Amino acid sequence: MKWLIIGAVFLMSLALAASQHLSAVSADPESKTYAYVIGTGFLCGLDPTACPAVAGAKNGDTIEITGEGTFSIHEKSATGGGTFVHKDSEGNVIGSGTWEAMELISFHSYGSGSVQGLPPELQGGKALMRVHLTADGGGPEFDGILWVDCLLGDKIPAGAAEGVRLDVPGIINFNKEVSGFTVYVLE
Repeated sequence: MKWLIIGAVFLMSLALAASQHLSAVSADPESKTYAYVIGTGFLCGLDPTACPAVAGAKNGDTIEITGEGTFSIHEKSATGGGTFVHKDSEGNVIGSGTWEAMELISFHSYGSGSVQGLPPELQGGKALMRVHLTADGGGPEFDGILWVDCLLGDKIPAGAAEGVRLDVPGIINFNKEVSGFTVYVLE
């Protein structure tokens, strides 16, 4: 009976240690918080074509986007926002307004910008955020998915392009990065 009790205690200890190890491993990489900057701020000083970030749609329309905020990997939360200007293929303004980050859908890190000789807190990666767009002057409101891609780090996938994309389901999909800079800052 004594050996049975010792064996049971030993097995429970192993199970507890394994569960603590697994929760520590799974929680650690997911607890990062980043600030993001899209086509604004210090990016404009680096290159005049960096501001705003521009994405294009299949029909020739473009959308200019600026903004900044933060997101947290663990909570899949996002804050901040910015402005947008929608133009037709001739460059005429169709609409403009503001956007607000509602939720982080996903983030894939490309690593530290130290590989490119930048401070290590500047990071690359691809974030997908659920956003809410509001037209100026009390116009229509839409929900969309904003894709923000920054090409810093040592894990940049083939075919990735610096910039933004914006999909407003059922309305228009700006699915091609045209110009502009983005960056993430690890907090």
